[in-house]
Amino acid sequence: MTHREKMTRRTFLRLGGTVAGAAALAACAPVASPQDDSSTAGASAAEPITIRYGRHDPGGGVNITLDAFREEYPDIDVKIEQIGEFHAKIPALAAAGTLPDVVRSWEAMALDLGRNNQFIDTQPYVDGEMNFNPEDFYENWWNYPVEEGKRFGIPDAAAPHVTFYNADLFDAAGVEYPDKDSFTWTDFEEKARAISDPDNQIWGSETIPVGWHMFSVKQVWQNDGRFYSPDYRECWLDKPETIQAIQFWADMLLDGNVMPSPSQIVGIGGAGAAAELLAAGKIGMQRMGSWITGSLVEAGFRFNVVAEPSQARRDTITHGAFNAIAATSDNKDAAWTWLNYNTSTQGIYNYASEANFPGTRRSSNAIEPFPWVADVDFEVDWDVIPEALDYGHILPGPANEGESLKLIGDALEKVYSGVAKAAEIFPDVASHVTDVIADI
Repeated sequence: MTHREKMTRRTFLRLGGTVAGAAALAACAPVASPQDDSSTAGASAAEPITIRYGRHDPGGGVNITLDAFREEYPDIDVKIEQIGEFHAKIPALAAAGTLPDVVRSWEAMALDLGRNNQFIDTQPYVDGEMNFNPEDFYENWWNYPVEEGKRFGIPDAAAPHVTFYNADLFDAAGVEYPDKDSFTWTDFEEKARAISDPDNQIWGSETIPVGWHMFSVKQVWQNDGRFYSPDYRECWLDKPETIQAIQFWADMLLDGNVMPSPSQIVGIGGAGAAAELLAAGKIGMQRMGSWITGSLVEAGFRFNVVAEPSQARRDTITHGAFNAIAATSDNKDAAWTWLNYNTSTQGIYNYASEANFPGTRRSSNAIEPFPWVADVDFEVDWDVIPEALDYGHILPGPANEGESLKLIGDALEKVYSGVAKAAEIFPDVASHVTDVIADI
């Protein structure tokens, strides 16, 4: 899941205009009552409080918000820290007690660190903001970081997975475009087979990124299955819906006539070659996050977008992050002031507006030019992208996620490589994963 660079999932710069009424939903109100009296104790009026803001990317658009924040709050100096090897470094900093005051945490990480009391409950701050409107957020994103009434962060932007398709390649093969209103797994496979010409390194679909285990989650959801129970205490890898979904896509992958198989990928230069094939106009459909819009614009062919294909239901992944306050912060009130400002309507828009995906606030998505829309000279059904936030879901967040995902990932790789069938190995793996995630 490498979307860390320009025109990718979390890199933003552009500031656009606002529409009437959008600002009314912004959460830029004065800071709420302090959680504890020591959070700003001893701060000198002559010396601004320093707030460290940790994130995995440079967050170009955040600089626009930061400039405005400094003018409004000269007594708070926010220092952005770009943290490499984020998935490993943040837990290490938490263990050492040296987390930044505010962390732009990945999804499951927010829950895990919250459960371990490394992130504070921000709900009291939210409750203290008269102008903070929770209903402005998409429901899935607002509810996700809450356990036992505690809120472990506020979301900013989100990148939904949708299906991009190469209209020029469809035309050349004489294949009808996907139907925006009704697009099933069967439709996907039929259209992909009709386009594929492996001898000339043309395939109807991108390959499955086997090492990115969470890519498989959406395919399971679309068949009404799950990796975990809703409370994250059981692994449901052994459920029929989950087994059927994984095996369906594994069979399609191993076929080699729908998407490049593992052996074909090696033959054309490895996993990175799949992206090159798409840019070269040799992939018919790509089920991926909306951050790839920029690369498609640069590729020079006509493209359009529909929802991910569905089986039992329409569903997809929506990627993003939650801004959380470290329990070790000495300046929690000032940290909230920055967090609140940064996740306001305008703050989210500033961040999202060059990454080609929407914000988690509806009011941010009412600002024009819309962040997910690229400047092209052909028609694109851009509304498909923000619509996915209404039905899509966030990656699951069980306890001990790294260990559980390693067990699941090893099993997935066996199925995708043809070494084993899902029905043969998933029941045993599910039992082991349940032991891991229930150990909290």
